[in-house]
Amino acid sequence: MTTNNTTTYSENSRDIQVLELDETQISNVQMASGWAELDGRGLIRVSGDEAESFLQGQLTQDLALVKKGQALLAAHCTPKGKVLSLFRCSFWNQQFYLDLTDELEASALKRLTMYKLRAKVQLESASESVSRTAIWGEDMRAVFAHAGLQIPDKPGETVQSSQALLACVSHQCWYLLSTPEFAENFRSQLALHSTSDPQAWVIENIKAGIPEVFALTSDTWIPQMLNLDHLQGVSFKKGCYTGQEIVARAHFLGRVKRRMRLFSYQGETPPIPGQKLTLNSARGAAASGNPNSMQTENKEGDEESSDTLHVVWAGESQPGQGWVLAVTQLSPIIQTETTENKK
Repeated sequence: MTTNNTTTYSENSRDIQVLELDETQISNVQMASGWAELDGRGLIRVSGDEAESFLQGQLTQDLALVKKGQALLAAHCTPKGKVLSLFRCSFWNQQFYLDLTDELEASALKRLTMYKLRAKVQLESASESVSRTAIWGEDMRAVFAHAGLQIPDKPGETVQSSQALLACVSHQCWYLLSTPEFAENFRSQLALHSTSDPQAWVIENIKAGIPEVFALTSDTWIPQMLNLDHLQGVSFKKGCYTGQEIVARAHFLGRVKRRMRLFSYQGETPPIPGQKLTLNSARGAAASGNPNSMQTENKEGDEESSDTLHVVWAGESQPGQGWVLAVTQLSPIIQTETTENKK
């Protein structure tokens, strides 16, 4: 449970009111049921006899769990442990699929290919051949029933057929990976309830505390700063992968002093990914950093002012206000609780 803490920041003389929320406030915010087409996102298909072992040596996730039918988050890191890309991994029709932001698809595909060497694995874009749909809310369960789909309710759980894979993302939120033909028929049923609303899906993810990595924030944070260790996005039991030494050290030595937290905001425009908002004590407000000139050389244990918010991503729920996930320094109490819980 967090405590309410309202702070005024500024962006080019425009004030942004930021409020950290507790769990009760978060649960009280209800959004209408809806859906969104996600075909504009990036998608990488990984196949071949050595696909699992190849990805096992690159990503933070245990791909054996994904192959058994779970859809889980996974990061691809630099040797220094910084997250380059963040994927939602699934295994469908004997192939791995890595869903990510569209702006990082090309660079992520290139980076993974660099490590391919002679491995029997094929990597390719599947963004134009496989459809993706997001669905959320109790009212949409009837559409699943009409389509003959069972409904997974535990985060990471999936049900699948040769035409589609349905994964539970968080409470009452689902992700559908399917053939274009299946998606067309399914979306026609969804459209009877509401129109596609990608922005509402962004809000649902932010509200659930699920991060996203963009070009402006690639190579910025280690996985724990994005809470991936609490979101089933990191395995500390599997073998080595790129950046594993740094990620494991931060975990076992308890050196993570900055983590992602959820805030609401009020302001003319939403904060943008990578933006640094730092309290200016002289003004009682804050100065905003330029994400294009961000410094990302901090080590995993480096401290950053508790008055600094480093924006992961934000979504406008209505004009002038919305939700924002941001990395900030933990208070001494939260740091102690985190260390004790890990033990």
